[in-house]
Amino acid sequence: MTNKAIAKPLKETAALIELTGGNPFRSRAFAGAARTIERLEQPVIDLIASGELTGIKGIGSGLASQIAEILDYGSFEVRDSLLGALPPGLLDVLAVKGLGAKKARALWQQLGVQSLDDLEAAARTGRIAELEGFAQKSQESILQNIALLRSFEGKRRYADAWLQAEVLRTALLNVAEIEEVWYTGELARGMNELSVLSMLVVGTPSSEALIDGVSLSEKTDSDGRRWSGSLEDGLSVDILCPHSGTSGRKMVEETGPAGFVEALRNRVGALPDADTEKEVFEKVGLPYIPAILRDLPTAADRLDELSALTLVSDSDLKGVLHNHSTYSDGAHTLREMSEAVRERGFSYFGICDHSQSLKIAHGMDVQTLLKQKEEIDLLNREFTSDGGSEFRVFFGVESDILTDGSLDYSDDVLNEFDFLVASVHVGFNMTEAQATDRVIKAICHPATRILGHPTGRLILKRDGYPLDHEAVLQACAAYGVAVELNASPYRLDLDWTWVERARQLGVLVSINPDAHSIDQLDVMKWGVVPARKGGLSANECLNALSLADFTTWIESGRGSRD
Repeated sequence: MTNKAIAKPLKETAALIELTGGNPFRSRAFAGAARTIERLEQPVIDLIASGELTGIKGIGSGLASQIAEILDYGSFEVRDSLLGALPPGLLDVLAVKGLGAKKARALWQQLGVQSLDDLEAAARTGRIAELEGFAQKSQESILQNIALLRSFEGKRRYADAWLQAEVLRTALLNVAEIEEVWYTGELARGMNELSVLSMLVVGTPSSEALIDGVSLSEKTDSDGRRWSGSLEDGLSVDILCPHSGTSGRKMVEETGPAGFVEALRNRVGALPDADTEKEVFEKVGLPYIPAILRDLPTAADRLDELSALTLVSDSDLKGVLHNHSTYSDGAHTLREMSEAVRERGFSYFGICDHSQSLKIAHGMDVQTLLKQKEEIDLLNREFTSDGGSEFRVFFGVESDILTDGSLDYSDDVLNEFDFLVASVHVGFNMTEAQATDRVIKAICHPATRILGHPTGRLILKRDGYPLDHEAVLQACAAYGVAVELNASPYRLDLDWTWVERARQLGVLVSINPDAHSIDQLDVMKWGVVPARKGGLSANECLNALSLADFTTWIESGRGSRD
């Protein structure tokens, strides 16, 4: 069980205590423990085995015992007792964006809201707007967020789905008579979010052997060639075992998207049988393109162009930009983060702790950032003289884009940094025109070198603010600003659908982890997937530049704009 999975029931318990009007100090203790566990680099199960868990601040013997229960049973007594005392649908109400435990309690106690359906009915009949602490705007927002939450049901982020798929693939390969397992559908195409894990197996397994060998909560054998069901957490699974000699054609058809397959058929007629996808393309005399490119507009009519692309890969990345340390809201020190990046074989590291206005993330005041700059100078001298691999730490900052589009700090202070990532963190309630004007004003500032997570979205949690991407990318092109593809599995922002346009305009894309701990440095691989999906090559990726070339890029942009 991952640390995040362990933290979830603790976080829910904190909300349940507040929801039931329990002891607020107890609620805060569970919430604090959840945050601590989420930030731990070492797996909790290892800390329990070594007896070190209770040595962590905020986790005493009582909490350690409850965490052990979670590991054994997936829950613990306190949480189960609270859930037993509440209507089961209240957890769904708590999941609605903007409804904390206090508001959910008011809706439950005063309006009898016990489920999403109850909540929606109360909003549609105008009863929520009549409650103290709510208003017409709150009521409208609740309806919008219920619709958003329902649109996410049954879906998974790509990274989560891929990890589940790898476990399932391993199980399938252990089934007798299965020779190979290929991913199809949304997974093969690298979609940001998935509703089903689709796989194709090569071989001649019996239905009984396959069903017995794969742990699905439901299993149905429709025609002896396809098995459907769902994992324990509800994610749908579809497994196809095609007839011998048809695997290639079935791969193309099952992977899609439907428009791409239809366009292929319009060009060549019925797709021929073959053992592999590449053989299908060869038989009809067309260049092969990988599944990840097939969602691009008119992809089937651009096969010559798209097949010539050399897509960026994990191994192309030379630097790790946009990261946080204990100078703001990171879990590890600047030295620890820097050394971890170097140990991973990268040649440069960009630290970008939060700027002063973001108080909730412990944004740096001027005195703190100057102290950080001194430490960076010290680290760079050590890295230069220790005989190790070439490595440099760049002094950056993630500056908040304030509501009027200006940046944190005075221009004199901004000039201290090697580079600056400009991002919006607060004030999401904007029209498209307001958001676009705000972001473009920040892009125009001479200190801005990278536009961070352009829309602020959180996949399956929160839509980003509306943005005129074309205007923003045009501004980036005009002012030599790179655009971030934030590699956090929760963000993947810039969306892949705009990567191709960035390429066309000559805007460099920076695949950044936005790492707040050492383990989060490794999420860059998830950002490579949408980058490839948009056709990005290494020479179009900012952090695929060598240390020398990145240094030149940094220096060429300083003070070069009016």
